[in-house]
Amino acid sequence: MTDMRCGVIWLVGLAVGAGIGTSAVAADGRFAINIGVDYSTGKYGDTATTVIWALPVVAKYRSDAFTVRLATAWLRVTGPGAVTPDGEPVGPGGARKTTSGVGDVTASVSVPVLDEPLHPVGLDVTAKVKFGTADTAKFLGTGKNDYALQASVFKTVADLTPHLDVGYKWKGDPAGIDYRNVWYASAGADYRFSPRYSAGLDYDWRDRLTPNGGIVSELTAYLGARIDALNKVNLYAVSGFGRASPDWGLGVIFNRGF
Repeated sequence: MTDMRCGVIWLVGLAVGAGIGTSAVAADGRFAINIGVDYSTGKYGDTATTVIWALPVVAKYRSDAFTVRLATAWLRVTGPGAVTPDGEPVGPGGARKTTSGVGDVTASVSVPVLDEPLHPVGLDVTAKVKFGTADTAKFLGTGKNDYALQASVFKTVADLTPHLDVGYKWKGDPAGIDYRNVWYASAGADYRFSPRYSAGLDYDWRDRLTPNGGIVSELTAYLGARIDALNKVNLYAVSGFGRASPDWGLGVIFNRGF
């Protein structure tokens, strides 16, 4: 549950957070914590299946001028050790084993460049850092920092908010592996059935990290329900189509605002 999977948590936990304006700050609070349970399974181009359980935690502070997020997760991974929980190739794999521990820490800062009520579309620019804090001996991470810059465009039309995110990631290289710097993108939409319920679809793509590696290609569907002014719960399912994606996954996220 590193950068790409935490993107799912950010998305469904906030119901396309890039499109939330000042009125939502008043309703949800300026500070929020998301906690959840995530399960995924896939072969990631290997012959053996890797099963990942994650307990993600995302802390967020939102002001009128910027939004700061800090994310990590406790991980339990069963597999041959050929990939990290983010689908990054780290070796040929070996005997099947189970490891656990705290994953990488990801921090981001988002700045609104265009305010949607005043412009035809909304535009946020986000800078991200994934700190390589996870245990490399347990194949929970690469041990190297990654850096990313992302632009997010969104437009609210009645109860529908489509969005498009495009970013570029500078990858840190672990010993013996030369990763490529890669483009990534996400597109989807959130639909609000009522002030309490919403649902959405999101498609994620990321280029190959190595010449013989796989792409990230996955579709996420989610359903969200607001419990009260400060609490939300979201259910989601993931279907993967690329070698660097899980075959499928499920999760639940609880959001608490302050």
